[in-house]
Amino acid sequence: MVCVGTRLGVSVLVLCFTLAPSPGQAYIYAHYSNMTSMLFEDLPSLFGFPLPKDGLMGVLVEARPQNACTPIDPPPVSPTPSDPTTNSTTKYIVLIRRYDCNFDIKVLHAQQAGYSAAIVHNMFSNSLLSMGSSNDTIANDIEIPSVFTSYYASQILRSFIIPEKGAFVILKPEFSFPLSYYLIPFTGVVGMIIIVMVVILVVRCVQHRKRLRKNRLSKEQLKKIPTHKFAKGDEYDVCAICLDEYEEGDKLRVLPCSHAYHCKCVDPWLTLTKKTCPVCKQRVTRPNPEYSESSDSEEEAGPREADGEEEGALTSPASSSPPPNYSSTVTSAEAAATHDEYCTPVEDSDEGTDDEEAHPSDNDTTELIGRGALRV
Repeated sequence: MVCVGTRLGVSVLVLCFTLAPSPGQAYIYAHYSNMTSMLFEDLPSLFGFPLPKDGLMGVLVEARPQNACTPIDPPPVSPTPSDPTTNSTTKYIVLIRRYDCNFDIKVLHAQQAGYSAAIVHNMFSNSLLSMGSSNDTIANDIEIPSVFTSYYASQILRSFIIPEKGAFVILKPEFSFPLSYYLIPFTGVVGMIIIVMVVILVVRCVQHRKRLRKNRLSKEQLKKIPTHKFAKGDEYDVCAICLDEYEEGDKLRVLPCSHAYHCKCVDPWLTLTKKTCPVCKQRVTRPNPEYSESSDSEEEAGPREADGEEEGALTSPASSSPPPNYSSTVTSAEAAATHDEYCTPVEDSDEGTDDEEAHPSDNDTTELIGRGALRV
């Protein structure tokens, strides 16, 4: 059971590390010529607002200057001034190259210029980086989202998307399962299960130890069992545990069931296994034998006292044999008078010497008739 709990705990830890939140990816969806679309991978920055779940769509514009280490030009004005709402509803995304300054400064300049988002691309490398901030004050001022993409993606975007009229890009985060909302309750439930299993295991271990202690003899109880030094002529001959014959001076432990064993053989059995005789399986200790014997004797004596005078008459020394024997052999006073020789042997055999001394009468049948034990 301990192994099961340990394996479960290790599995939970592995699952937690596996499902731990990591920097999620995002994608750049580029659309041009109203029919062609391309997909590029990127990584969201560690500062600023996150990308909306539905994505952020806008027109892509290259930064001037390209590194955006200094304030950059604002997005272009709408080509249709007759519609004043066009420029306000269109969002612009700026494309910035890496190096020359920190990422947070580049994105802050894009935000100050009026762009809705920023794409920072690598230079001569397609590896993706998680953009971090170098100044907490600047990072706290940044509100627009930003992503980091590869050099290859920047070349495609610069060659096909920016010059194309009507082309646009969509910055959309990768769908990610909200692990933080489910991992904590799951970990709590698994932790409670492990705690319950450990508690049950401890309780079972305690119960098992109590059961073993109850079925074994303590050292104090073992000392109460008598020992005997073997001498020639004793009734004990062979130890039933080690099957060796007893030798002169061997120390034997005699159990209440009269079975004897070597102390070195039977003591470990009684103290470590069971407090019963290894052969007959009788218990070597009893709760209170004196109480049980006295109660039994009282129960036996109770019915005798309840019988009273009637039982006293039947158990008198002069009539040790039960009355039916006499009634079956002697049925009338005439039969008793004519068969004295028959009754005399019965008297001698039933009563013995003590009965004759106690009752010197020679005619027991007549005495019984006088007492009313026999009917005429």
